[in-house]
Amino acid sequence: MAGLPTGNIRLEVVEVRAARPAAPRRPAPPALPWLFAAAMAASAAIAVLGGLVLGLLAATETGFGERNWTEAVQAHGRLQLVGWTAVFVAALAFEFIVRLNQRGPLPVLPRMLVLCGLGAGALLEAAGQVWNDTAGFIWIPGAAITLAASVGFAIMIWRVRAAYPFRLDLQPFFFRLGAGWLALAGGVSLLAVLRADAGVAYVSDTHLAAELLARGFVLNTILGVGLRAFPGHLGLQPMPVRRQAIVMLTISGALLAWSAGAGAFDLPGSAPLRSVANLAYAAGLALFTVWMGVLTPLRNPAGGPNYRVLVPVAWLGLVAYAVALAVSSIVDFDSSLSIYQSGAVRHIFLLGFMAPLMAAMAHIVLARFGTGRVRWEPLLTASFVGLMVAWPLRVLPVLFTDSPGSAGRSILGVAAVVAAVSLAGVATVAAANALAIRSLVRGMHH
Repeated sequence: MAGLPTGNIRLEVVEVRAARPAAPRRPAPPALPWLFAAAMAASAAIAVLGGLVLGLLAATETGFGERNWTEAVQAHGRLQLVGWTAVFVAALAFEFIVRLNQRGPLPVLPRMLVLCGLGAGALLEAAGQVWNDTAGFIWIPGAAITLAASVGFAIMIWRVRAAYPFRLDLQPFFFRLGAGWLALAGGVSLLAVLRADAGVAYVSDTHLAAELLARGFVLNTILGVGLRAFPGHLGLQPMPVRRQAIVMLTISGALLAWSAGAGAFDLPGSAPLRSVANLAYAAGLALFTVWMGVLTPLRNPAGGPNYRVLVPVAWLGLVAYAVALAVSSIVDFDSSLSIYQSGAVRHIFLLGFMAPLMAAMAHIVLARFGTGRVRWEPLLTASFVGLMVAWPLRVLPVLFTDSPGSAGRSILGVAAVVAAVSLAGVATVAAANALAIRSLVRGMHH
């Protein structure tokens, strides 16, 4: 401070140092942002190392698949439906539902418990069935863990508040319906295990659990994502809420009707009711496809990111599934398909539609939810192509017969190998991107 003479006035000059503005704090990244990619990789690995190995043995009737064909098929189904499909779809559902409804990330610990519970439960169930003589006691705990994880998933999804009132947009309710179907499928599966005899569950019981998971959980979750993601990524028009309601009621009503006629748990079944329900379900799929215009990008495939073509190509599998469902319902209106034929129709949905669609959507989520680009993207695209090749090989040899013969079994074996190689590619790409996301987050902290 210094005094300056100015006549009769003395001014005091005070030296003040300007405070350096504080650097803005960078918001903390969400906990374990690589978790979804790691779950994608782990679930695909379960499919490759567990489910498809059992599927190959059953398809070719080799080793365990010859001695214990039914156990191999049922354990294969649990690993593919829960250990792979449910974990994969649930991991992406956790990411999509908060972003599409403008909410913060869900707590990491409950997410991990749900994903690990679904995967571990499926592994325990399969192990308890395959090694039933020595480890059959872990079958029921595995089913109980699967149910607990399914209920936990449903609770978490239902607690996410919708961004808009349901009268304006039903999209979040598709997620909620899917979560409810998963919990119901988990309960049905546990009851089926409790009724099992000598390592074999009743076919009608396991069939009901599989259809609830695939047609209820998987499809509703995919439709919920598509209602918001497809307009932005594929350049489609949003679906009006009235049409959303028609699709939702048609699909859910058809699945309820089919379940009522399934004949599970010693209840009376009805082949005509199942056929009518399948026709209604196929109609619901057709309505969504047409009203959403999912196949429109195929008219002008040039230009834009590759997923703009991959997603509609994968959707052709759902169209094929709807056609197979409708035709089989008309041809066998008052009777039941053989176990080979019903399995073929189900594999059109899972291997012909769901698996390629997940590979196609991975091109989007690994970039948008990760580092901004997909590591090893050509391998992911090649895996998509492999899955599109695998599903006709898996379906056609048994779609029209209940006895594939030696040539048919050989083709089924080739399909299993092609699917395994393709899913191994998906697992590798997902793991590489999980590590890249983890590395990026570590760099932000230093």
